[in-house]
Amino acid sequence: MEEGDRGPKIPVSERGFDLNDSEKSGRKGPTILIMIIGVTAVTVGDLFMSHAMKKLGPLEVPSVMAWWGGEGNLAEVGAEIYQLLWRIFSQPLVWVAIGFMLTFLVFWMVALSWSDLTFVMPLTALTYVLNAILVGPFLGETVSPIRWLGTLLIAGGVALVGAEPEKPPEKVET
Repeated sequence: MEEGDRGPKIPVSERGFDLNDSEKSGRKGPTILIMIIGVTAVTVGDLFMSHAMKKLGPLEVPSVMAWWGGEGNLAEVGAEIYQLLWRIFSQPLVWVAIGFMLTFLVFWMVALSWSDLTFVMPLTALTYVLNAILVGPFLGETVSPIRWLGTLLIAGGVALVGAEPEKPPEKVET
């Protein structure tokens, strides 16, 4: 690459980065598919992160309260925070979880380049549904009936957003 070369040129509409309705037409199905993959990835990341953090046990920085009360010093707080961060990020499962979460981020960015935020964002709520389904078998957690009801309400909202028909492409007069 030569100096000043910013990589491959990515075509954008003449109006800038905002796609018009005709450019978005036909992207609903692919957007839903890519978001299902992304939501699955982030849910797997959630499960790994939860497992990793449970293995670590409760995280505490006791010197913060002492410092807040005027008894400790800031250097002690900094040292405890550093030790806490080292403890967290030295766990391999934390990095596995971050990898899955970054995978979601990439798919989410692609989906946002294809569709409106008001369509893509509600699809991320499917993580609540997948987490409720998977925490029992993978983490041994129990989901209460009231949480199941909330999860079903979320799923219904996502279904409403997904059920909206695509707008037909605008006719361009020549």
